[in-house]
Amino acid sequence: MRKLAALLIIISVLLMSIHSIFLKNQKGRGEESYLISIDASYVVAQPNTVISIQPPYESKHIRLVQRSINHTGLRIAAAPRNAMTKREIRLRAHKPGRYTFGAEFVLQLNQAPNYHRASENALSSKTREFFLAHHEWYLLDNSRLEAKLIELGLNTTDHETLLENIFNYVLKLANNKPASFNSAAKILELKKANTRERSLLMVALSRKAGIPARIVTGLELTDDPVASPVYWVEVYAVDRWLSYHPGLGYRHSLPVNYVAFDKFGGGIVSGLIPSENITRTGSTRTDYIQNIEISVERVSDSMISPDNTRSEWYQVFMLDRLPSDTREQLSLLMLLPLAALLCSLIRQLVGLHSYGVFTPAILALAVTYADRETTLLILAITLVLVYLGRPTFHQQMSRTPRLSIIFTLVAFSMVIGVSILDYFAAGIDGHLILLPIVIITSLIDRFFSAIELHGYHTAFIRLFWTAVLTVISLPILQQDWLGTLILRYPESHLITLALLILVSSYPFGKYRLPAWLGLLAEPEKKTVIKKNKKRELS
Repeated sequence: MRKLAALLIIISVLLMSIHSIFLKNQKGRGEESYLISIDASYVVAQPNTVISIQPPYESKHIRLVQRSINHTGLRIAAAPRNAMTKREIRLRAHKPGRYTFGAEFVLQLNQAPNYHRASENALSSKTREFFLAHHEWYLLDNSRLEAKLIELGLNTTDHETLLENIFNYVLKLANNKPASFNSAAKILELKKANTRERSLLMVALSRKAGIPARIVTGLELTDDPVASPVYWVEVYAVDRWLSYHPGLGYRHSLPVNYVAFDKFGGGIVSGLIPSENITRTGSTRTDYIQNIEISVERVSDSMISPDNTRSEWYQVFMLDRLPSDTREQLSLLMLLPLAALLCSLIRQLVGLHSYGVFTPAILALAVTYADRETTLLILAITLVLVYLGRPTFHQQMSRTPRLSIIFTLVAFSMVIGVSILDYFAAGIDGHLILLPIVIITSLIDRFFSAIELHGYHTAFIRLFWTAVLTVISLPILQQDWLGTLILRYPESHLITLALLILVSSYPFGKYRLPAWLGLLAEPEKKTVIKKNKKRELS
């Protein structure tokens, strides 16, 4: 076994060396790296307010390599999985106050286009409706808009020609003060606009003409210690989004160093007050962004990305080519084997018994990335239902159908519990997929099975050590940099396999618990047999 472990380590080191050399040879020409820092302070007046930070969009020329978030006093909350919010970084403030937070993004800019799938080009009917909708700043029902469109050829030209006429008209408006922000009708009245107002007017005229359009908020990748957001327009025409900058005259496309952050009108940083707070208190929005500072700095090329200019078979093994949100999830997945390795090492050396080796790592994942209220809710419901339901079914059923019944009851009760928490305005994370309900249900069922087979003492000791291993696994799952590194070199997990093999060959329980922890050691194995009870174990 030791020879196999040594062979796996040698193969892993060899593959990582080849991988590293390959990546260096694939480095594209003209590639630059930029660090974008966003520091903000936000005044929260309503409990459970959610603060959103929009990460940069990737494109054919720009790739998001790394990101980090600083959120003292705020908790990360999962964003709803829809087109508008799935990219957001959400921070929840459970009580009113002033909060400071920051985000850093490392981007790579390549003058040559990368292999990039523009999945958002497809426009669903629901999304089309959203980008044609009325807005308080667009005032689509205003007569000035319709009159101007008729003047620009609404009834006499096709959409492409009309779009060019709209762009040329907005481009020729007189300049307005940079800080002003008027509605579309007011801009038509004043006949002058700044860059943001030009974008707003172009979107309003396009939507009024039945052409889906949106304002894009982004940044220009150039050294700027005090960067300001830039605004442009994207219009859906000829089955794809076309970019227009009505302030600088760019049409159909923008310079490659323009990176988009927000395409839905919320801005780079925004806040959302829970609807139940507004409904119950009748209060208007009183929270606001007190200060926001953005800097863009060109940095040395510390990260090397694969060449994505072609779709070749070997790209399957280049995980850096994946979108940033996918890479983030996979990097977390890459940390789970390390947590399992640590649990195996502790169990093997000290001779501990817990409910599984991988279970503590999964539970640590749930505790780290699920909302606290959600975690406690499901754990409480599971404990109660398993405790009450198991004695009802265990005499007539085997473990598998009994477990399925308990899981069904947990799912049903969880829906009621979420509704109760929402009624009392408690912060609740609806993305329960992060919390492994099946694992918890099975864990509790195994706990009561251990009571039957080994007694209460052993069952509670194993539950205790499962909780201890879960806590020990938590720091590993919080090392984002390590997950990113392993994702870059996934062959490094061959070393993890080698270490697991070495751990398995080590004598079990060589180092016993000290005497002062004797109460936490399992007693000698002794099966507890209850009279006149036969149970089918599966």
